[in-house]
Amino acid sequence: MKLEGRYGRNKKTLSDEDQLKLATSCVAIVGCGGLGGYIAEELARIGVGRLVLIDGDRLEVSNLNRQIMATELNIGQWKVEAARDRLHSVNSEVNIEVVRGWFEEDKGPELFQNVDLVCDALDSREARVVLERVCHEMNLPLVFASIAGWFGQIGVSLPGDFSVSRLFGRGEQGVEKAWGNPAFTPAVLASLSVAEAVKLVVGLKPSLRHAWLQVDLLTMEFERFEIL
Repeated sequence: MKLEGRYGRNKKTLSDEDQLKLATSCVAIVGCGGLGGYIAEELARIGVGRLVLIDGDRLEVSNLNRQIMATELNIGQWKVEAARDRLHSVNSEVNIEVVRGWFEEDKGPELFQNVDLVCDALDSREARVVLERVCHEMNLPLVFASIAGWFGQIGVSLPGDFSVSRLFGRGEQGVEKAWGNPAFTPAVLASLSVAEAVKLVVGLKPSLRHAWLQVDLLTMEFERFEIL
């Protein structure tokens, strides 16, 4: 791996040791829409060595406003395959595994085999709670985020924390479908997710364990809340 070329601009922020940890790590991204697509691209660009992309949907015209993997030329393509194609053009050194299907609890042990960290980019509150439970059973850290309109939430749940279940409680659907999403909200929350994910992979302390960050892009207010 040529640290001076592709990853030269990561220096001062990440050490060579950090970069090597990223190169030998694997991150699973559950949901490859607006939020998950940006997460996948940033992880590929920063040098994560293996990505597992999980999504059971195809691209459609309504995705063009916010999903970085969507173009006018690939409407109808599986999102995970569109992501794989784009990411290979960005960083051919990254090993990308695609799963064309929805996350299900009983598939967790197979999906997350040899995974170091999971990023939640789902839009179902119920599925988020299940994903957290699987991650905890497999001793995997989870970075979770949600988006709706001008707003977003992000946090970190390490095994035993159950921050997602405490924050999101019960319910099958969040407010994204009612409020929609512009282009900028998933980009912002994805970047925050990747920052926390990188910390976890390289061995730094995450900032949002036992807490969640509420993001209001309309008023440009970011407020941290503790999860007790």
